[in-house]
Amino acid sequence: MAKCQFRKRKGKTCSANAQVGKAFCVFHDPDMAAKVQKARQAGGVSRARKVATLAADTLDHPLGNTTDISVLLATSINQLLRRQLDPRIANAVGYLSSVLVHSLEQGSLEERIAKLEAMLGLVTISHVTPERTATNDTQRRDACTTAKRRLDRIEDEV
Repeated sequence: MAKCQFRKRKGKTCSANAQVGKAFCVFHDPDMAAKVQKARQAGGVSRARKVATLAADTLDHPLGNTTDISVLLATSINQLLRRQLDPRIANAVGYLSSVLVHSLEQGSLEERIAKLEAMLGLVTISHVTPERTATNDTQRRDACTTAKRRLDRIEDEV
């Protein structure tokens, strides 16, 4: 099969196969330019997705405990399966739910440790604990390690 005769800026020829009975490929054929442009435009329009949003008056889901988060996840999964929810949004909901569950668990652990320390009369070094300021996975792991050390210290006192 013959190659396209179109010459690029640096003098190289196009490496695509030419159309049957013509000297150019479909992309470089001057007779096809309008059709190619229209096809490119249609491809871009069909790929553009509208962002799925909720109505302004939609009530918020309660997210105060793991049961509330489970209900949100179950609802989101069902909406995703019915194609009522964009997969990208479902992915974001899943990720944010896992972050929220971790935060809830960390918060309750912190409260329990603080109560135990108060009962035993142990003094904490700072009002701002690493658990409350953790912003990434490494910091969260360090915060959990700190919490475990604090629990060990409480066990030693008891």
